[in-house]
Amino acid sequence: MIHLLILFSIFLFQVCSPTSDAKTNDYFLIPLVQGNNIGSIAAHGNLDSLDVQETPLRENSVSLEWASLYGGNPNKITKDSKLAVDEKGFVYVAADIDSDPFYDELTNKWIHGGQDLILAKYDSRENVIWMRSIPGVLGTKLNVTGIAVDPEGNAYVTGSIIGSLENIHVLENQDMFVIKFDSNGVINWIKQTGVNDKRYEVSPQKITVDTFGNSYIVGTSNGPFGGNSIKRGNGFIVKLDTNGNQIWIEQLSIPGAEIIPVGVAFDKITGNIYMSGSGRNANFATNSTPGIGENDLFILKYDSNGNRQFFAQLGVPLKSVFGKAITVDRFGNVLVGGYSNADFGLKLDETGYLGTIVKYDSSGVQQWIRQFGPPTAQKLTIIDEITTDRAGNVFTTGQTNGFIKFNAGPSEGDHDVFVTKHSSSGEVRRLWQWGIIRSTMVGSGIGADFDGNLYSTGWATRNVFEELFGNEMMGAIDTFLIKFR
Repeated sequence: MIHLLILFSIFLFQVCSPTSDAKTNDYFLIPLVQGNNIGSIAAHGNLDSLDVQETPLRENSVSLEWASLYGGNPNKITKDSKLAVDEKGFVYVAADIDSDPFYDELTNKWIHGGQDLILAKYDSRENVIWMRSIPGVLGTKLNVTGIAVDPEGNAYVTGSIIGSLENIHVLENQDMFVIKFDSNGVINWIKQTGVNDKRYEVSPQKITVDTFGNSYIVGTSNGPFGGNSIKRGNGFIVKLDTNGNQIWIEQLSIPGAEIIPVGVAFDKITGNIYMSGSGRNANFATNSTPGIGENDLFILKYDSNGNRQFFAQLGVPLKSVFGKAITVDRFGNVLVGGYSNADFGLKLDETGYLGTIVKYDSSGVQQWIRQFGPPTAQKLTIIDEITTDRAGNVFTTGQTNGFIKFNAGPSEGDHDVFVTKHSSSGEVRRLWQWGIIRSTMVGSGIGADFDGNLYSTGWATRNVFEELFGNEMMGAIDTFLIKFR
Protein backbone atom coordinates (compact mmCIF):
# COMPACT_ATOMS: atom_id res chain seq x y z
CA MET A 1 0.00 0.00 0.00
CA ILE A 2 1.24 3.42 -0.85
CA HIS A 3 1.67 5.55 2.21
CA LEU A 4 1.21 9.27 2.23
CA LEU A 5 3.98 10.69 4.36
CA ILE A 6 3.93 14.35 5.16
CA LEU A 7 6.71 15.78 7.25
CA PHE A 8 6.44 19.43 8.06
CA SER A 9 7.59 21.49 11.00
CA ILE A 10 5.55 24.14 12.70
CA PHE A 11 6.76 27.59 11.80
CA LEU A 12 4.09 29.56 13.52
CA PHE A 13 1.92 29.04 16.57
CA GLN A 14 -0.94 31.42 17.01
CA VAL A 15 -3.59 31.75 19.64
CA CYS A 16 -6.78 33.19 18.16
CA SER A 17 -8.70 35.55 20.41
CA PRO A 18 -12.05 36.75 19.06
CA THR A 19 -12.44 40.49 18.95
CA SER A 20 -16.22 40.54 19.14
CA ASP A 21 -18.36 40.52 22.25
CA ALA A 22 -18.85 36.79 21.79
CA LYS A 23 -17.19 34.51 24.30
CA THR A 24 -13.40 34.29 24.17
CA ASN A 25 -12.10 30.79 24.72
CA ASP A 26 -8.91 28.80 24.44
CA TYR A 27 -9.03 27.89 20.77
CA PHE A 28 -5.80 27.41 18.90
CA LEU A 29 -5.05 27.83 15.22
CA ILE A 30 -1.91 26.25 13.78
CA PRO A 31 -0.70 26.92 10.23
CA LEU A 32 0.76 23.58 9.21
CA VAL A 33 1.78 23.76 5.57
CA GLN A 34 2.78 26.69 3.42
CA GLY A 35 3.62 26.79 -0.26
CA ASN A 36 4.67 23.18 -0.71
CA ASN A 37 3.39 20.00 -2.27
CA ILE A 38 2.48 17.23 0.14
CA GLY A 39 4.43 14.54 -1.63
CA SER A 40 3.72 11.69 -3.97
CA ILE A 41 0.32 10.09 -3.89
CA ALA A 42 -1.30 7.50 -6.12
CA ALA A 43 -4.06 8.63 -8.45
CA HIS A 44 -6.14 6.68 -10.93
CA GLY A 45 -6.76 7.85 -14.45
CA ASN A 46 -9.96 5.81 -14.74
CA LEU A 47 -12.03 3.97 -12.16
CA ASP A 48 -15.04 3.19 -14.29
CA SER A 49 -13.91 -0.44 -14.76
CA LEU A 50 -11.42 -1.09 -12.00
CA ASP A 51 -9.18 -4.10 -11.85
CA VAL A 52 -6.24 -4.15 -9.46
CA GLN A 53 -3.92 -5.87 -11.94
CA GLU A 54 -4.96 -3.99 -15.06
CA THR A 55 -5.37 -0.44 -13.77
CA PRO A 56 -2.06 1.41 -13.98
CA LEU A 57 -0.96 3.80 -11.25
CA ARG A 58 0.92 6.96 -11.84
CA GLU A 59 2.48 9.11 -9.17
CA ASN A 60 1.18 12.64 -8.89
CA SER A 61 2.30 15.51 -6.74
CA VAL A 62 -0.75 16.83 -4.91
CA SER A 63 -0.56 20.61 -4.88
CA LEU A 64 -1.42 21.57 -1.33
CA GLU A 65 -0.95 25.26 -0.71
CA TRP A 66 -1.63 25.33 3.01
CA ALA A 67 -3.37 23.56 5.87
CA SER A 68 -4.59 24.83 9.23
CA LEU A 69 -5.57 22.98 12.36
CA TYR A 70 -7.71 24.30 15.18
CA GLY A 71 -9.11 22.92 18.37
CA GLY A 72 -9.44 23.41 22.11
CA ASN A 73 -7.42 22.64 25.19
CA PRO A 74 -6.04 19.11 25.71
CA ASN A 75 -8.73 16.43 25.76
CA LYS A 76 -11.36 18.71 24.20
CA ILE A 77 -13.24 17.61 21.11
CA THR A 78 -13.73 19.91 18.11
CA LYS A 79 -15.78 18.26 15.38
CA ASP A 80 -18.74 18.50 12.98
CA SER A 81 -16.87 21.09 10.90
CA LYS A 82 -18.74 22.49 7.89
CA LEU A 83 -17.44 24.74 5.13
CA ALA A 84 -18.74 27.43 2.76
CA VAL A 85 -16.98 29.70 0.25
CA ASP A 86 -18.41 33.12 -0.64
CA GLU A 87 -18.34 34.91 -3.99
CA LYS A 88 -15.21 36.86 -3.02
CA GLY A 89 -13.24 33.74 -2.17
CA PHE A 90 -13.46 33.95 1.62
CA VAL A 91 -13.79 30.62 3.39
CA TYR A 92 -16.02 30.02 6.43
CA VAL A 93 -15.64 27.03 8.73
CA ALA A 94 -18.09 26.28 11.54
CA ALA A 95 -17.71 23.55 14.16
CA ASP A 96 -18.72 22.65 17.68
CA ILE A 97 -16.29 22.33 20.57
CA ASP A 98 -16.48 21.09 24.14
CA SER A 99 -17.42 23.80 26.62
CA ASP A 100 -15.41 24.41 29.76
CA PRO A 101 -16.78 22.44 32.73
CA PHE A 102 -18.78 24.39 35.32
CA TYR A 103 -19.74 23.86 38.95
CA ASP A 104 -23.46 23.31 39.60
CA GLU A 105 -24.21 24.73 43.06
CA LEU A 106 -27.57 22.93 43.22
CA THR A 107 -26.04 19.47 42.87
CA ASN A 108 -22.56 20.33 44.18
CA LYS A 109 -21.04 18.69 41.12
CA TRP A 110 -18.85 19.68 38.20
CA ILE A 111 -20.85 19.44 34.99
CA HIS A 112 -19.17 18.32 31.78
CA GLY A 113 -20.43 17.58 28.29
CA GLY A 114 -21.65 20.91 26.91
CA GLN A 115 -20.64 22.38 23.56
CA ASP A 116 -20.01 25.82 22.11
CA LEU A 117 -20.13 26.92 18.48
CA ILE A 118 -17.12 28.39 16.71
CA LEU A 119 -16.99 30.10 13.32
CA ALA A 120 -13.85 31.25 11.51
CA LYS A 121 -13.44 33.32 8.33
CA TYR A 122 -10.30 32.91 6.22
CA ASP A 123 -8.96 34.57 3.12
CA SER A 124 -7.36 32.49 0.38
CA ARG A 125 -3.89 33.04 1.86
CA GLU A 126 -4.75 31.39 5.19
CA ASN A 127 -5.13 34.66 7.07
CA VAL A 128 -7.82 34.51 9.73
CA ILE A 129 -10.11 37.50 9.18
CA TRP A 130 -12.00 36.77 12.38
CA MET A 131 -12.98 33.91 14.64
CA ARG A 132 -16.08 33.84 16.83
CA SER A 133 -17.08 31.65 19.75
CA ILE A 134 -20.77 31.41 20.60
CA PRO A 135 -21.33 29.82 24.00
CA GLY A 136 -24.53 28.15 24.99
CA VAL A 137 -26.18 28.49 28.37
CA LEU A 138 -24.29 26.33 30.87
CA GLY A 139 -24.71 22.66 30.04
CA THR A 140 -25.99 23.25 26.51
CA LYS A 141 -25.27 20.48 24.02
CA LEU A 142 -25.18 21.34 20.33
CA ASN A 143 -24.08 19.88 17.03
CA VAL A 144 -23.25 21.95 13.97
CA THR A 145 -24.73 20.37 10.84
CA GLY A 146 -24.62 23.00 8.10
CA ILE A 147 -23.34 26.37 6.91
CA ALA A 148 -24.16 28.61 3.94
CA VAL A 149 -23.10 32.07 2.77
CA ASP A 150 -25.22 34.61 0.86
CA PRO A 151 -23.97 37.01 -1.88
CA GLU A 152 -23.35 39.75 0.72
CA GLY A 153 -20.99 37.58 2.74
CA ASN A 154 -23.43 36.86 5.56
CA ALA A 155 -22.94 33.41 7.07
CA TYR A 156 -25.76 31.15 8.27
CA VAL A 157 -25.03 28.25 10.62
CA THR A 158 -27.53 25.57 11.63
CA GLY A 159 -27.55 22.55 13.87
CA SER A 160 -29.33 20.81 16.73
CA ILE A 161 -29.32 21.96 20.34
CA ILE A 162 -30.41 20.76 23.75
CA GLY A 163 -30.37 23.88 25.88
CA SER A 164 -30.07 27.43 24.62
CA LEU A 165 -27.72 29.86 22.89
CA GLU A 166 -29.37 32.74 24.71
CA ASN A 167 -30.11 33.32 28.37
CA ILE A 168 -33.63 31.94 28.27
CA HIS A 169 -35.14 28.89 29.92
CA VAL A 170 -35.89 26.01 27.58
CA LEU A 171 -37.13 22.47 28.07
CA GLU A 172 -34.72 19.57 27.72
CA ASN A 173 -35.82 18.78 24.19
CA GLN A 174 -33.74 18.88 21.02
CA ASP A 175 -34.41 21.97 18.90
CA MET A 176 -33.12 23.44 15.67
CA PHE A 177 -31.00 26.59 15.75
CA VAL A 178 -30.00 29.00 13.00
CA ILE A 179 -27.56 31.89 13.51
CA LYS A 180 -26.90 34.67 11.01
CA PHE A 181 -23.54 36.45 11.11
CA ASP A 182 -22.74 39.51 9.00
CA SER A 183 -19.53 39.68 6.96
CA ASN A 184 -17.66 41.05 9.99
CA GLY A 185 -18.72 38.22 12.26
CA VAL A 186 -21.36 40.17 14.17
CA ILE A 187 -24.46 38.17 15.07
CA ASN A 188 -27.55 39.54 13.33
CA TRP A 189 -29.99 37.09 14.85
CA ILE A 190 -30.40 33.71 16.50
CA LYS A 191 -33.44 31.52 15.91
CA GLN A 192 -34.21 28.46 18.00
CA THR A 193 -37.31 26.44 17.27
CA GLY A 194 -38.73 22.99 17.88
CA VAL A 195 -41.58 21.10 19.50
CA ASN A 196 -42.35 22.09 23.09
CA ASP A 197 -42.22 18.52 24.35
CA LYS A 198 -39.05 16.67 25.31
CA ARG A 199 -40.39 13.46 23.75
CA TYR A 200 -39.87 14.99 20.31
CA GLU A 201 -36.65 15.94 18.58
CA VAL A 202 -35.93 18.26 15.67
CA SER A 203 -32.73 17.36 13.82
CA PRO A 204 -31.68 19.82 11.08
CA GLN A 205 -29.17 18.45 8.58
CA LYS A 206 -28.21 21.09 6.02
CA ILE A 207 -28.87 24.71 5.05
CA THR A 208 -28.71 26.72 1.82
CA VAL A 209 -29.29 30.40 1.05
CA ASP A 210 -30.80 32.06 -2.03
CA THR A 211 -29.75 35.32 -3.69
CA PHE A 212 -32.07 37.36 -1.43
CA GLY A 213 -30.74 35.99 1.84
CA ASN A 214 -33.61 33.61 2.48
CA SER A 215 -32.44 30.39 4.11
CA TYR A 216 -33.78 26.87 3.66
CA ILE A 217 -33.14 24.14 6.23
CA VAL A 218 -33.93 20.43 5.88
CA GLY A 219 -33.92 17.68 8.45
CA THR A 220 -35.97 15.16 10.39
CA SER A 221 -38.30 15.14 13.39
CA ASN A 222 -40.29 12.50 15.23
CA GLY A 223 -42.80 15.11 16.37
CA PRO A 224 -45.44 17.42 14.85
CA PHE A 225 -42.90 19.81 13.32
CA GLY A 226 -44.41 21.40 10.22
CA GLY A 227 -47.35 18.99 10.24
CA ASN A 228 -49.53 16.75 12.38
CA SER A 229 -47.79 13.41 11.90
CA ILE A 230 -46.04 12.00 14.96
CA LYS A 231 -43.67 9.19 14.10
CA ARG A 232 -40.06 8.34 13.46
CA GLY A 233 -38.94 9.01 9.90
CA ASN A 234 -40.68 12.30 9.10
CA GLY A 235 -38.75 14.96 7.20
CA PHE A 236 -39.13 18.72 6.97
CA ILE A 237 -38.06 21.77 5.01
CA VAL A 238 -38.42 25.29 6.40
CA LYS A 239 -37.84 28.70 4.82
CA LEU A 240 -36.67 31.72 6.83
CA ASP A 241 -36.44 35.24 5.44
CA THR A 242 -33.29 37.32 5.74
CA ASN A 243 -34.40 38.51 9.20
CA GLY A 244 -35.00 35.01 10.53
CA ASN A 245 -38.78 35.04 10.25
CA GLN A 246 -40.39 31.76 9.22
CA ILE A 247 -42.05 32.07 5.78
CA TRP A 248 -43.22 28.49 5.34
CA ILE A 249 -42.58 24.98 6.57
CA GLU A 250 -43.54 21.58 5.18
CA GLN A 251 -43.54 18.21 6.87
CA LEU A 252 -42.73 15.20 4.67
CA SER A 253 -44.55 12.12 5.89
CA ILE A 254 -45.77 8.95 4.22
CA PRO A 255 -47.60 6.39 6.40
CA GLY A 256 -45.50 3.23 6.65
CA ALA A 257 -42.38 4.91 5.26
CA GLU A 258 -39.28 6.66 6.60
CA ILE A 259 -38.00 9.86 4.97
CA ILE A 260 -34.54 11.19 5.83
CA PRO A 261 -33.70 14.53 4.12
CA VAL A 262 -30.00 15.31 4.53
CA GLY A 263 -29.13 17.70 1.68
CA VAL A 264 -30.40 20.97 0.24
CA ALA A 265 -29.12 23.19 -2.58
CA PHE A 266 -30.14 26.41 -4.35
CA ASP A 267 -30.27 26.73 -8.15
CA LYS A 268 -29.15 30.24 -9.10
CA ILE A 269 -30.55 29.88 -12.62
CA THR A 270 -34.17 29.06 -11.75
CA GLY A 271 -34.40 30.02 -8.09
CA ASN A 272 -35.56 26.51 -7.22
CA ILE A 273 -34.53 24.59 -4.12
CA TYR A 274 -33.51 20.92 -4.29
CA MET A 275 -33.80 18.55 -1.34
CA SER A 276 -32.09 15.16 -1.28
CA GLY A 277 -31.86 12.23 1.07
CA SER A 278 -33.03 8.66 1.37
CA GLY A 279 -36.38 6.99 1.91
CA ARG A 280 -37.35 3.55 3.16
CA ASN A 281 -40.51 1.99 1.70
CA ALA A 282 -41.35 5.33 0.08
CA ASN A 283 -42.54 6.18 -3.44
CA PHE A 284 -41.82 9.88 -3.79
CA ALA A 285 -43.53 10.23 -7.17
CA THR A 286 -46.89 9.12 -5.76
CA ASN A 287 -46.32 10.00 -2.08
CA SER A 288 -47.20 6.42 -1.13
CA THR A 289 -45.66 3.02 -0.45
CA PRO A 290 -43.74 0.90 -1.36
CA GLY A 291 -40.38 2.10 -2.65
CA ILE A 292 -38.00 0.44 -5.10
CA GLY A 293 -35.27 -0.97 -2.87
CA GLU A 294 -34.63 -1.20 0.84
CA ASN A 295 -33.55 2.45 0.86
CA ASP A 296 -33.85 4.76 -2.15
CA LEU A 297 -32.13 8.02 -2.97
CA PHE A 298 -34.61 10.81 -3.68
CA ILE A 299 -34.59 14.40 -4.95
CA LEU A 300 -37.50 16.83 -4.56
CA LYS A 301 -37.74 20.29 -6.11
CA TYR A 302 -39.36 23.33 -4.48
CA ASP A 303 -40.07 26.80 -5.80
CA SER A 304 -39.59 29.82 -3.54
CA ASN A 305 -43.21 29.59 -2.35
CA GLY A 306 -42.82 26.03 -1.11
CA ASN A 307 -44.60 24.24 -3.95
CA ARG A 308 -43.14 20.75 -4.21
CA GLN A 309 -42.43 18.75 -7.36
CA PHE A 310 -41.02 15.24 -7.70
CA PHE A 311 -37.60 15.27 -9.39
CA ALA A 312 -35.92 11.85 -9.15
CA GLN A 313 -35.74 8.58 -7.23
CA LEU A 314 -32.99 5.96 -7.52
CA GLY A 315 -33.29 2.48 -6.07
CA VAL A 316 -32.40 -1.16 -6.71
CA PRO A 317 -34.52 -4.07 -5.41
CA LEU A 318 -33.18 -5.45 -2.11
CA LYS A 319 -30.39 -2.84 -2.09
CA SER A 320 -29.82 0.60 -0.55
CA VAL A 321 -28.82 3.90 -2.15
CA PHE A 322 -28.28 6.65 0.42
CA GLY A 323 -28.06 10.32 -0.56
CA LYS A 324 -25.85 12.39 1.75
CA ALA A 325 -25.19 15.70 -0.03
CA ILE A 326 -26.47 17.65 -3.04
CA THR A 327 -25.23 20.50 -5.21
CA VAL A 328 -26.32 22.30 -8.38
CA ASP A 329 -23.65 23.32 -10.90
CA ARG A 330 -23.65 26.59 -12.83
CA PHE A 331 -25.37 24.87 -15.78
CA GLY A 332 -28.35 23.72 -13.71
CA ASN A 333 -27.30 20.08 -13.41
CA VAL A 334 -28.04 18.39 -10.08
CA LEU A 335 -25.48 16.12 -8.42
CA VAL A 336 -25.91 13.95 -5.34
CA GLY A 337 -23.19 12.20 -3.37
CA GLY A 338 -23.73 9.34 -0.95
CA TYR A 339 -23.08 5.61 -0.67
CA SER A 340 -24.68 2.37 -1.81
CA ASN A 341 -24.42 -1.41 -1.75
CA ALA A 342 -26.15 -1.56 -5.14
CA ASP A 343 -24.03 -2.71 -8.07
CA PHE A 344 -23.70 0.00 -10.71
CA GLY A 345 -20.84 -1.74 -12.49
CA LEU A 346 -18.13 -2.53 -9.93
CA LYS A 347 -19.13 -6.12 -8.99
CA LEU A 348 -19.87 -5.16 -5.41
CA ASP A 349 -19.80 -7.66 -2.56
CA GLU A 350 -23.09 -8.09 -0.71
CA THR A 351 -21.83 -6.41 2.46
CA GLY A 352 -19.78 -3.56 1.03
CA TYR A 353 -20.79 0.05 0.36
CA LEU A 354 -19.24 2.29 -2.29
CA GLY A 355 -19.06 6.06 -2.51
CA THR A 356 -21.68 6.95 -5.13
CA ILE A 357 -22.17 10.06 -7.30
CA VAL A 358 -25.28 10.56 -9.44
CA LYS A 359 -25.72 13.37 -11.96
CA TYR A 360 -29.05 14.57 -13.37
CA ASP A 361 -29.78 17.30 -15.88
CA SER A 362 -32.20 20.11 -15.01
CA SER A 363 -35.15 17.99 -16.20
CA GLY A 364 -34.36 15.10 -13.87
CA VAL A 365 -32.88 12.85 -16.56
CA GLN A 366 -30.02 10.77 -15.17
CA GLN A 367 -26.71 11.52 -16.91
CA TRP A 368 -24.35 9.12 -15.18
CA ILE A 369 -23.52 7.20 -11.99
CA ARG A 370 -20.00 6.75 -10.67
CA GLN A 371 -18.80 4.67 -7.74
CA PHE A 372 -15.47 4.25 -6.00
CA GLY A 373 -14.05 2.36 -3.04
CA PRO A 374 -13.25 -1.31 -2.43
CA PRO A 375 -16.21 -3.50 -3.47
CA THR A 376 -15.33 -6.11 -0.87
CA ALA A 377 -16.97 -7.34 2.32
CA GLN A 378 -17.24 -5.00 5.31
CA LYS A 379 -15.79 -2.02 3.40
CA LEU A 380 -17.56 1.32 3.65
CA THR A 381 -16.86 4.45 1.60
CA ILE A 382 -19.16 7.39 2.34
CA ILE A 383 -19.38 10.71 0.51
CA ASP A 384 -20.29 13.34 3.09
CA GLU A 385 -20.09 16.49 0.93
CA ILE A 386 -20.08 17.39 -2.76
CA THR A 387 -19.42 20.56 -4.77
CA THR A 388 -18.59 21.70 -8.31
CA ASP A 389 -16.39 24.35 -9.89
CA ARG A 390 -17.00 26.78 -12.77
CA ALA A 391 -16.15 24.13 -15.38
CA GLY A 392 -18.57 21.59 -13.94
CA ASN A 393 -15.90 19.39 -12.36
CA VAL A 394 -17.22 17.47 -9.36
CA PHE A 395 -15.45 17.25 -6.01
CA THR A 396 -16.34 15.08 -3.02
CA THR A 397 -14.98 14.37 0.43
CA GLY A 398 -15.81 11.85 3.12
CA GLN A 399 -14.45 8.78 4.83
CA THR A 400 -13.48 5.20 4.05
CA ASN A 401 -12.19 2.11 5.83
CA GLY A 402 -10.81 0.77 2.55
CA PHE A 403 -8.15 1.76 0.04
CA ILE A 404 -10.02 3.59 -2.70
CA LYS A 405 -7.07 3.95 -5.08
CA PHE A 406 -6.93 0.22 -5.70
CA ASN A 407 -10.58 -0.38 -4.87
CA ALA A 408 -9.26 -3.14 -2.59
CA GLY A 409 -7.37 -3.56 0.63
CA PRO A 410 -7.54 -1.83 4.01
CA SER A 411 -7.36 1.86 4.81
CA GLU A 412 -4.33 3.34 6.51
CA GLY A 413 -6.31 4.12 9.66
CA ASP A 414 -9.60 3.05 11.19
CA HIS A 415 -11.15 5.59 8.84
CA ASP A 416 -9.28 7.71 6.28
CA VAL A 417 -10.27 10.99 4.69
CA PHE A 418 -10.56 11.22 0.91
CA VAL A 419 -11.01 13.97 -1.67
CA THR A 420 -12.04 13.10 -5.24
CA LYS A 421 -12.29 14.99 -8.51
CA HIS A 422 -14.42 13.89 -11.48
CA SER A 423 -14.91 15.72 -14.75
CA SER A 424 -18.35 16.98 -15.76
CA SER A 425 -18.77 13.76 -17.77
CA GLY A 426 -17.86 11.56 -14.79
CA GLU A 427 -14.25 10.72 -15.64
CA VAL A 428 -11.98 10.31 -12.62
CA ARG A 429 -9.33 13.04 -12.46
CA ARG A 430 -7.93 12.62 -8.95
CA LEU A 431 -8.38 10.40 -5.90
CA TRP A 432 -6.63 11.55 -2.73
CA GLN A 433 -6.63 9.57 0.51
CA TRP A 434 -4.66 9.79 3.71
CA GLY A 435 -4.65 8.56 7.30
CA ILE A 436 -2.53 6.58 9.77
CA ILE A 437 -2.92 3.30 11.59
CA ARG A 438 -5.34 3.09 14.55
CA SER A 439 -6.62 6.63 13.94
CA THR A 440 -9.57 8.36 12.34
CA MET A 441 -9.61 11.23 9.85
CA VAL A 442 -12.92 12.28 8.29
CA GLY A 443 -13.78 14.79 5.56
CA SER A 444 -16.96 16.74 6.35
CA GLY A 445 -16.94 19.82 4.11
CA ILE A 446 -15.69 20.91 0.69
CA GLY A 447 -15.91 24.02 -1.49
CA ALA A 448 -14.31 25.70 -4.51
CA ASP A 449 -13.72 29.39 -5.13
CA PHE A 450 -14.00 31.42 -8.34
CA ASP A 451 -10.31 30.90 -9.16
CA GLY A 452 -10.56 27.12 -8.98
CA ASN A 453 -8.95 26.67 -5.57
CA LEU A 454 -10.35 23.79 -3.54
CA TYR A 455 -10.90 23.77 0.22
CA SER A 456 -11.64 20.79 2.44
CA THR A 457 -12.43 20.52 6.12
CA GLY A 458 -12.96 17.68 8.55
CA TRP A 459 -11.76 16.31 11.86
CA ALA A 460 -9.08 13.96 13.08
CA THR A 461 -8.11 12.12 16.25
CA ARG A 462 -5.12 13.33 18.20
CA ASN A 463 -2.22 11.34 16.77
CA VAL A 464 -3.09 11.79 13.08
CA PHE A 465 -1.49 15.19 12.65
CA GLU A 466 1.49 14.23 14.76
CA GLU A 467 2.33 11.62 12.12
CA LEU A 468 1.19 13.42 8.97
CA PHE A 469 2.14 17.00 9.79
CA GLY A 470 4.82 16.54 12.42
CA ASN A 471 3.09 18.46 15.19
CA GLU A 472 1.14 17.78 18.36
CA MET A 473 -2.58 18.43 18.13
CA MET A 474 -4.35 20.54 20.73
CA GLY A 475 -7.33 18.38 21.66
CA ALA A 476 -8.51 14.80 21.58
CA ILE A 477 -10.18 15.61 18.25
CA ASP A 478 -9.29 18.71 16.20
CA THR A 479 -10.67 20.23 13.02
CA PHE A 480 -8.58 20.89 9.90
CA LEU A 481 -8.86 23.14 6.86
CA ILE A 482 -6.82 22.36 3.74
CA LYS A 483 -6.40 24.36 0.53
CA PHE A 484 -5.52 22.62 -2.74
CA ARG A 485 -4.35 24.31 -5.93
